[in-house]
Amino acid sequence: MIKQFVYGLLLAALLQSGIQPAAAQSTGKLEVAASFDRERPGNVAVSPSGRVFITMSDATVSPYKVKEVLPDGSVADFPDTTWTRNPQGYSYKGINATIGIQVTADNVLWVLDLGNRKAIPAQAPKLVAWDIETRKLLHVYPIPDAVLKPSSFLQDFVIDEKRHTAVIADMSMGGLILPAAPAFVVVDLQTGYARRILENHPSFQPVDEDVVINGHAVSHVFPDGSVLNPRYPLNPISIDPKMEWIYFGALGGRSIYRIAAAALSNQALSDSALSGKITYYAPKPKSDGFKVGDGGILFVTDVENSAVVMATPAGYSTLVKDTILISWPDGLAIAPNGYLYLVSDQLHKRPFWNQGKEESKPPFYLLRIKIDKP
Repeated sequence: MIKQFVYGLLLAALLQSGIQPAAAQSTGKLEVAASFDRERPGNVAVSPSGRVFITMSDATVSPYKVKEVLPDGSVADFPDTTWTRNPQGYSYKGINATIGIQVTADNVLWVLDLGNRKAIPAQAPKLVAWDIETRKLLHVYPIPDAVLKPSSFLQDFVIDEKRHTAVIADMSMGGLILPAAPAFVVVDLQTGYARRILENHPSFQPVDEDVVINGHAVSHVFPDGSVLNPRYPLNPISIDPKMEWIYFGALGGRSIYRIAAAALSNQALSDSALSGKITYYAPKPKSDGFKVGDGGILFVTDVENSAVVMATPAGYSTLVKDTILISWPDGLAIAPNGYLYLVSDQLHKRPFWNQGKEESKPPFYLLRIKIDKP
């Protein structure tokens, strides 16, 4: 506690002086925690005891969507091979597709199922939770159509453990279906009641720039031959360890914003009232994920530069850059032993984002780097 208090005073002094804080610098080199020769990882989460879990984002090659990464780098399906495959027939049991994953302090693994509107019957998105020690199913929270749009794309989320609330970032199909409608979907985990709030808030919007990697813009070719270079809205979202602030931003944006977690869980607040509680926090590069650590430092992926940066109100600086191992840095997680985990999945080389051309080449990686924890 004393260490955190002293660090807070030092951080405040540094920010007032305009100097970039030196805390959380890398203390080690980038390591390969797991290598995937076929399956493509999505996001990563680490339990309080250091167990590592990962989602598989490409359902065409990964029949089982959630896995545990074991200490030797091998992977095992979690919790079994029934719940993490596609739902069968008229059953709701299973995961259609997933990216978002979190582990809470009570050793509960949360996975966000994207659903499948084209399935017969249609499968709604849902939040699913298991006890990681017993593998017992604890919760299933369907996300109703009433809080979704035809373009909804639910992928990243946070769990506010203090207020028993889930906050989901609806990216709205990454800017491919226009007009975009990014929003927060907030789920009361005590009642299951879900709300859609702050749709199209200015803080959810990207800058009007292409996402450019190695000189090539990320672009999508439609069946009629037309090409769109998407402007990616709301995507990364993270909650601080004390459950006080929720940080968020647009994938294609250059700003991190935050709002008090208590405000988002307050069902009495209107969109207008909530809008007044959103504040700018820090600059960032274009990013598909970030994670806030102690002291208000955010670890942010830099998709255009094969890097991870550290962002504070004073600015951001590069933590690690590697043009060989890091190719579209995606999800991040901070482990209790001081490692920062990072998914590298070559997403921009997939046909959907690469003018119809498949240029991604395995292996895909779960990487890690040792960081100082304030």
